Amino acid sequence: MLFRWLLRCVLFAWELPQNIVGLATYFSLKRKGKILKTEFGQERLFIETPHRGVSLGLFIFWTKRSNRFKNLANDCKMHEFGHSIQSRILGPLYLVIVGLPSAMRHFYSIWHIRKTGTDWNAYYAGFPEKWADKLGGIKS
Repeated sequence: MLFRWLLRCVLFAWELPQNIVGLATYFSLKRKGKILKTEFGQERLFIETPHRGVSLGLFIFWTKRSNRFKNLANDCKMHEFGHSIQSRILGPLYLVIVGLPSAMRHFYSIWHIRKTGTDWNAYYAGFPEKWADKLGGIKS
């Protein structure tokens, strides 16, 4: 029991930058009434929201609205869990190595929709999204 708590503290510190942002995001969404459900599992806090999917250290924000596959009821949750594994691997470098490219892909996909009127189908095909899918157990 003591070892488990010690390990949790070490991991929290290893992922400190994203945990700080995740905690701020959690309280912001909580204040706005945008948290539908919260569960603890797989050493992570899974937070269901109406529209948001992002993984920030201990905090996994996910939504049922962005599921891509009919055969998976929770692929957004699985994808974000994959990002959380990236966070565990990369620690304090996660926001630069994964967060920044992921955010750039997100904003490009918004631009693509506005410009063409269609979804950008290659969003999950590149780094770091494809890696997150693999780590999260998503098989298309």
